Amino acid sequence: CSTWGNFHFKTFDGDIFYFPGICNYIFASNCKSPYEDFNIQIRRTMAENATMITRVIMKLEGAVIELTRGSILLDGKSIQMPYSHMGVLIERSNSYLKVSAKLGLIFLWNEGDALLVELDKKYANQTCGLCGDFNGIPTSNEFFSERTKLTPIQFGNRQKMDGPTEQCADPIPPAVLLNCSAEFVRTSLSTFIFSASICETVLTSKAFTSCNALVDVQNYIETCIQDLCHCDTSMADFCMCNTFAEYSRQCAHAGGQPLNWRTSELCPKSCPFNMQYQECGSPCSDTCSNPERSALCEDHCTDGCTCPPGMVFDDINGAGCIPRKECHCTYEGETYAPGASFSSKCRSCTCAGGEWSCVIQSCPGTCSIEGGSHISTFDEKYYSFFGDCSYVLTKICGSNEFTVLGDIHKCGLTDTETCLKGIAISLSGGQTVSSKSNVTIFRPSSFFIILQTTFGLQLQVQLVPLMQLFIELDPSHKGQTCGLCGNFNDMQTDDFKTTSGVIEGTSAAFGNTWKTQADCPDAKNTFENPCTVSIQNDQYAQHWCGLLSDIMGPFAECHSTVNPEVYEKNCMFDTCNCEKSEDCMCAALSSYVRACAAKGVLLTEWRSKACTKYTTLCPKSLKYTYNVDSCQPTCRSLSEPDVTCSIKFVPVDGCTCINGTYMDESGKCVPASSCPCYYKGMPLSSGEVIHDNGVVWKHKGINTWFISHFSWLFALSVCVPPMVYIDCGNATADVVGAGCQKSCQTLDMECYRTHCVSGCVCPHNQVLDGKGGCIAPEDCPCVHNGNFYSPGEVIRVGCNNCTCRDRKWHCSKEPCLETCSVYGDGHYTTFDGKRFDFEGDCEYVLIQNYCGRQGMNQGTFRVITENIPCGTTGTTCSKSIKVFLENYELVLSDGNSDVIQRTPGGKMPFQIRSMGIYLVVDTTVGLILMWDKKTSIFIKLSPSFQEHVCGLCGNYDGNGNNDFTTRSQSVVGNVLEFANSWKVSSSCPNANRTMDPCTANPYRKAWAQKQCSIITSEVFAKCHSQIEPNEYYQACVDDACACDTGGDCECFCTAVAAYAQACNELDICISWRTPSICPLFCDYYNPQGECEWHYKPCGAPCMKTCNNPSGNCLHELRGLEGCYPHCPKNKPYFDEETMTCVSNCGC
Repeated sequence: CSTWGNFHFKTFDGDIFYFPGICNYIFASNCKSPYEDFNIQIRRTMAENATMITRVIMKLEGAVIELTRGSILLDGKSIQMPYSHMGVLIERSNSYLKVSAKLGLIFLWNEGDALLVELDKKYANQTCGLCGDFNGIPTSNEFFSERTKLTPIQFGNRQKMDGPTEQCADPIPPAVLLNCSAEFVRTSLSTFIFSASICETVLTSKAFTSCNALVDVQNYIETCIQDLCHCDTSMADFCMCNTFAEYSRQCAHAGGQPLNWRTSELCPKSCPFNMQYQECGSPCSDTCSNPERSALCEDHCTDGCTCPPGMVFDDINGAGCIPRKECHCTYEGETYAPGASFSSKCRSCTCAGGEWSCVIQSCPGTCSIEGGSHISTFDEKYYSFFGDCSYVLTKICGSNEFTVLGDIHKCGLTDTETCLKGIAISLSGGQTVSSKSNVTIFRPSSFFIILQTTFGLQLQVQLVPLMQLFIELDPSHKGQTCGLCGNFNDMQTDDFKTTSGVIEGTSAAFGNTWKTQADCPDAKNTFENPCTVSIQNDQYAQHWCGLLSDIMGPFAECHSTVNPEVYEKNCMFDTCNCEKSEDCMCAALSSYVRACAAKGVLLTEWRSKACTKYTTLCPKSLKYTYNVDSCQPTCRSLSEPDVTCSIKFVPVDGCTCINGTYMDESGKCVPASSCPCYYKGMPLSSGEVIHDNGVVWKHKGINTWFISHFSWLFALSVCVPPMVYIDCGNATADVVGAGCQKSCQTLDMECYRTHCVSGCVCPHNQVLDGKGGCIAPEDCPCVHNGNFYSPGEVIRVGCNNCTCRDRKWHCSKEPCLETCSVYGDGHYTTFDGKRFDFEGDCEYVLIQNYCGRQGMNQGTFRVITENIPCGTTGTTCSKSIKVFLENYELVLSDGNSDVIQRTPGGKMPFQIRSMGIYLVVDTTVGLILMWDKKTSIFIKLSPSFQEHVCGLCGNYDGNGNNDFTTRSQSVVGNVLEFANSWKVSSSCPNANRTMDPCTANPYRKAWAQKQCSIITSEVFAKCHSQIEPNEYYQACVDDACACDTGGDCECFCTAVAAYAQACNELDICISWRTPSICPLFCDYYNPQGECEWHYKPCGAPCMKTCNNPSGNCLHELRGLEGCYPHCPKNKPYFDEETMTCVSNCGC
């Protein structure tokens, strides 16, 4: 429906009428439904004999938008474009101001005479106002009232809405209508003969040939003649141009392609920069930040300024149209010209035509054990493990070149309070080596000890405030390591792979496989959050740990390099959990500082805000330093070269000697004159003389350091048969005794004992079976996720079957489809298992295989998703999804699917079916999409696409660390920079950091935690050993807090269903819905008195349906939960339209 020019209107049904009212009128409103979704009112005024629309008021789902020329008010506050909130987007599109609402309305205004509203067909028969009733029948109803025909003026006056104090006069119909053709003759002939015929000449000219067939031109010719006739001669141009422009718009809307009818004499338009005016240009222009925008354009063409062909609009510098190769690149908010480059640790990137091309160098890996339980592997997988034993942290698999052992023990009242108590390094199997060996140990500061080896292993041991360990390993050992630190192959997904050959599901199951002692207890999975126990600890932790992510805080300059999220989480956990909260909190903060230093960002002055006490604890002659990155002045270095000076290490903090003083053997700082001399490594006190034929000291030692607690002492020499007692008192020298007794679990471990231990052992090389008995090693069971399987048993891991033989799993090698999931309020898990949260109101590319310059031509599919928001914190309550595949487009929204054929030809490349609460789309290219018709989307992709996809689902190469690859091919650390680069339209505003919903709505927090605790409760116990529930629980709490404007149960249920679905993928079927928790009402589909519909928590795999009568699906899926019919034999087919079982399907 539109209005233009000199008071002309065209209704939704196509009537064109003239109504010269200058009051406030209802243009279109949704008046015939119980709740009014929209109401648009307009006001025109006369200015210099021309009419202009000067004010528009729109009410869209409760938001009031006031548009005047030059200002936009939303609910009374002035806003900047582009603006997006609660499903309403206000932006500039070519030469129009455009307001689009998710409810199915698009509004365009040229800020002058013309205004256009497009409505979704779901509003047919429900509208009032000057636009009519949208019933598809011209002149019916609108212009009739109780059987009398209304004139356009009477009809228009009925739509008037005066303000509270306003009394606006109705227009008076002219007494005599001028006969326009006569009018022309009367005036000076020369000018007007031309004018009268110009209407027809232009509207039927070559530019509008395609239009004349689509839109009847006669009405517009008459309108144009009427306008010219009533117009002031000075405004003749304005009068006819408006009608020509309107005809061009109507033509484009009907799918035509008007050509450029404007000339330098007739209605000329000028453009900024080097842009060209197009009558039918794409409203989605390609830009430097999104050069593929036009490929996804679904709007019809509009008139306005566009870039010449082959050029893109420079939206980075705002410099008009340029060839794509001249585009600048952006990285972390900075702009780089083509050819400019930046290098960060381990990679260097160069800008070429708006895209980065990067070279990756191999870098040392770092594994850290922080806070006694938080482990980050060489591949940067983060997990927490609460052990109580000595564990292999890292070693070269299958060799004993080196082994780093860590003693992790309980050090508090609860199971989760564990500390790193000691570190042992065993070199080449622990035999004796001379002190000139390949190991150097030194203290760069009072807080750290560094151990450096010649084969690429460096340990940094932090002592203050807690013992923490950082292991750095040379890249030459990539893919060869074993232990709690993972396998160092740049893939997080297989870091929990054990020596038995399968990947464990939880950290406890994985950690237990690396114990070195047979008699240690197994660690258990724990899901408790210590911060819920103590209110004071929680507040303390939130305050201090919150500094890590505070954008104005002391750590802010490192945020773009190292994401503080995981450090803040660990800090909260440790601070609430520890007896000495401050020590644990300071250790957690120092971990973040060290991670930043490792990436090249050196933070100073942070101890002025937190943890100041450690700067004052230095001994008398030492001072605190933030970044110590080289060897310290020692007395020894005055006499002989200091070997530690050539060792490079990540800067550490701590107490060091003041300038001009040197550290002596006892750790005191003394002036150079008080230092002893050194001869061949031995200190001599001042004045002592040594002869050159003096003693040469040889020093032998065992290269294995231990700090161990023996938790067991055998006072009795009584052993349970078949075990036998070994007494070290009268044993021969080579007996190691009970210290090296193996169990089934530790069979593959070396023995790291140096002296004999008395105790009970199994006879004849048998091993402990874990139940107090002894068995032969070959009879040991296989273990997976804490369960025992005897030899010959088969389990399913992913899509492969694994058989137990010789304590090892032998698995089939089928390639599995990986899943990317998006659910709830923006919780994403990429194909490579990286989890992140992002909420934005635009359309985003979820996945596509058009990546980088090379991929532009070979791409075949795109999946685009858009959040439809609800909730004051910007919470999402449903998603719409578009799948572009070959020349088809599939649109999923509002629970329905529509297929659009974009260009003719080809057969439909997808198959759509219902499975329980999900709609499943199978495609022929190896992409499966599952959608629960609300906010959950699961995308499965065949392995042939590995490394060839991009978007919010990551690049599917097994390495989660590079999943934040932006559209311009750079890897960033910031979620917002990554996700905003994937928005489809560059005119949509960037998303900003959102507040934690439970902080925003504290009154909902307790309810959310109580409801979501079902995820960590007994209900899901079967699944806890396979998939850690903590992440799902946290996401559930966030969503339940955020949904504060209705739909809170929906949000909660979706979050729990996401965990249930993840369990279901592993064949663990959990029936968690009850009549009071998220019930599904399946009886709704049962015909009266019948009972064929039932809820199935894990569904039926592939049914015979009318869409798919063969019952064969392109991809077999695990069953999906929902309502399923049990179709009887005489009605074997299920009709998805009517939701009934039928004996045969119609055509």
